[in-house]
Amino acid sequence: MRKKENTKKYFWVDWLQLFLIGLTAPLFLFPSMKYVWIFLIIPMIWTCRRIIKKRFFARTVLDWALVILLIQVFATCVIVPDLGFSLPKIAGVLLGLAFFYSIVALLTTEKLIKWGIIAFLGAGLILSVVGILGMQWNLADDFEKIANTFENILPKINWNLPGAKEGFNPNAIGGTLILIIPLCLGLLFSHIKKSKKNHVISYKVLSLIIFFVIIFVTFSVLFFTQSIGSWIGLVIGIWILLLPSKWKKLSLILILLLGTAMFLLNFDKATSIFDVNKQKLLGREFKWIIGIKTVSQNPFFGIGMNRLRQLPTMGYTTAHAHNHFIHTGAELGIPGLIAYLAILIGAGYMCFEIWRKSKIGWMRIATLGLGGGQLAHFIFGMSDSIPLGAKVGIFFWFSLGLITAMYNYMLRRNEQIKTDD
Repeated sequence: MRKKENTKKYFWVDWLQLFLIGLTAPLFLFPSMKYVWIFLIIPMIWTCRRIIKKRFFARTVLDWALVILLIQVFATCVIVPDLGFSLPKIAGVLLGLAFFYSIVALLTTEKLIKWGIIAFLGAGLILSVVGILGMQWNLADDFEKIANTFENILPKINWNLPGAKEGFNPNAIGGTLILIIPLCLGLLFSHIKKSKKNHVISYKVLSLIIFFVIIFVTFSVLFFTQSIGSWIGLVIGIWILLLPSKWKKLSLILILLLGTAMFLLNFDKATSIFDVNKQKLLGREFKWIIGIKTVSQNPFFGIGMNRLRQLPTMGYTTAHAHNHFIHTGAELGIPGLIAYLAILIGAGYMCFEIWRKSKIGWMRIATLGLGGGQLAHFIFGMSDSIPLGAKVGIFFWFSLGLITAMYNYMLRRNEQIKTDD
């Protein structure tokens, strides 16, 4: 039988691990070949943890998939002609993995998991504010009247960050926010239901206000990103995992009636919108073909991280293949794609198990929210993509870490209940 890890002994090691990763995070987010030695902080932390706590990192169901992914990332260092160009994405994956394992190791109690979720929501709120102030505003005609009002109120800030000199990509912001919104919605509905049931008016009011503020800000920013893929992913994610079954049929009928009415009342406009999106889809199809061809030509290790944008047929500004599977396969090869797919399947499995077996109501709701965000992000990635190693990709690893921490906690708690019985 596998020896259990003592989650309380030498607990300071896990706090120190998170602190050091947070302290060095800027050097991972904005790496330089001059300071590449700082990457050694991760194996040093894990080695110290092995000496003190007898394990390099907290065990998870995703370990083997993450090992294979890491091997493919390291292969990039060998096969690329210019390591400096690939370094930002390599550093991003290393930071994501280190952050993932640090929060899984740290969030071992119900209270700490709650604080982790609060931190995740707070980070989403900060992203919304920073994103809207530094976003590339490229609004369609339908949005101009509303946008002009907000542009006069909101200041524009050029954060002058490497890789985003001209502002933040709206699709990247939208694709990240949909990881957060379903969680906030699920917790809000749960709080409202609990407050009505228990007739709570005091401290619950403050939490409800906070949830409303986060949802209002994130939804507003998501609206102005005009990221159609994010909108579609969010609606489907919420509909599948958060909407009660008795409402699903009614919602489908209302959506069909509303869509039909809008189409009939403004046929010319609807046709115009259809034509525009058809052209966008055809443009994506061209990128998909390039990505698939790249996979077939480099099946084992891919062409290396961040190199797809260097292909003349793809273009630097396009940056990715507009499909997370094709992009991952092109840059990390088929083994990397399989590892990435295994990570997503593992996340879905953990969400299902928590929902089915957890005895803690709020944790089951939080799992639905995080799972809904991952599903929305997955659907968004079918026509767009936030490549592995992207700066905002840290939210993907944060969400994954929270799901894994709750899953590990559920296993320990259920095992303890059986032992006590």
